[in-house]
Amino acid sequence: MAVNPAFRGMLSDITIALSWNVTTATPAEVLSVEQTVTEWADGIRAVTKSPGAYVNEAEILVPKFQEAYWGSNYPRLRAIKQKIDPKDLLIMLGLSYIALALALATSSIEAKITCKCLPGSPCFPSPPVIKSFEKTLSEPLIHPRPMGSVCFPNDPTFNPTACAEVKSKWHNGAFRTSVPEAAQFINWETMINSTAVDQCDPFSDVTDPTNTCFQGRVPWGVVKVKSISDIQKTVRFASRHNLKLIVKNTGHENLGRSFGQQSIMLWTHNMQEIKFSNRFVPKGAPRGTTGVTAVTIEPGVQWGRLYKEVADRGQLIVGGIGAGGSVGAGGGWPMGGGHSVLSPFYGLGVDNILEETVVLPSGEHVTANRYTNPDLFWALRGGGGPSFGILTSVTYQTHPAPPVTAAFLVANTTTEEGRAELFKEWVKIHPTLVDSGWAGFWPYSGTQFFLTLMAMGSPPSNPKANATLQGFYDTIKNIEGVE
Repeated sequence: MAVNPAFRGMLSDITIALSWNVTTATPAEVLSVEQTVTEWADGIRAVTKSPGAYVNEAEILVPKFQEAYWGSNYPRLRAIKQKIDPKDLLIMLGLSYIALALALATSSIEAKITCKCLPGSPCFPSPPVIKSFEKTLSEPLIHPRPMGSVCFPNDPTFNPTACAEVKSKWHNGAFRTSVPEAAQFINWETMINSTAVDQCDPFSDVTDPTNTCFQGRVPWGVVKVKSISDIQKTVRFASRHNLKLIVKNTGHENLGRSFGQQSIMLWTHNMQEIKFSNRFVPKGAPRGTTGVTAVTIEPGVQWGRLYKEVADRGQLIVGGIGAGGSVGAGGGWPMGGGHSVLSPFYGLGVDNILEETVVLPSGEHVTANRYTNPDLFWALRGGGGPSFGILTSVTYQTHPAPPVTAAFLVANTTTEEGRAELFKEWVKIHPTLVDSGWAGFWPYSGTQFFLTLMAMGSPPSNPKANATLQGFYDTIKNIEGVE
């Protein structure tokens, strides 16, 4: 699969996801974030050891970043991209320099920013043309305003009752997955450039007549996908008119590529079918191929629901993690590689994918597995989403559920010195924890350090597991400024 081979040797991976009100963030707050990122970067270098497995997204402007990011797989990925998407329809444009650095394109990516046909341009389809397209879909196009627009008295959508609901659910991740106009990280709904910040903040002074709810990066049109046909028709329409096309499943995309200024969105959240099989055999497999237990999902299915349904059958699945289980199981997670707490034991998410179906930039709906369209199957598993097509289903192998041991820790830091010392001790113990059978996540937010770990067996099958973790706890509880 297309995951950078060097990534498989990592002991740890850091994902930095930050969201704040850009108009009120003080220079000190920004400096604090930069300092935290620097500390994490130093830590990841220490635990990774191999420089080939270290990728810092803050360095994406360095020459040949794409080659570094995809490693030895980059030339093959680019060749497949040229074959499947010669018009570069599927370039997910997020925050300009970040998304461009991570985008796969057949020619100069920078040139692609200005070549898309945007609303207001002479090339943009006329209202009758859009209306004609709309009639071919399962449901009419949604023309969303930003979620906070209902709180602005000078906005046509103003509704005090709806405003109260929006404000109460503003930081609710599950709610944000259920509407097309909301990203998981609020800053990606905002359009930021060198001269302005176009946002729609319901907690600002909405009574100020000069305070405007800007459209920001919320799309002008949304296709509420109910069928594969909806995806095919939208892809063909966007290709025909050279529109900026984006895809939102749940909106957890850390680089904001599921949102885009003046774009049309494929919103796949409502495709929710789940099918189980006790003897799944990929399409095109040789006669006599032994089937395995598997589950096939549509792209809108989220991990929280899927975990429950798999567990109800006494099975286990390698999946992602997110607040309330809200991360999508059939979108960017598998296309990006699929990191999981279970990866040290069962491999990455992409190692467990048996088959995928996808709508190509041409509008064709195809199956990809190791026997049918194997090059595409290789690219879809780690080549970045959705560079090669829009997923319509993913089939994962499931496994018998073994007994496991879970460990949780929350540490509050009250001083900068305590925070630095805690992080230092974590970096030191990390390789030993891995060697003793622990795997997991360690979110760090502000002054809090969270540890969620899992080991196979109950008690852990590795006899060193508990003692190693206890040693870490005994060390940090004696650090001044940590409680």
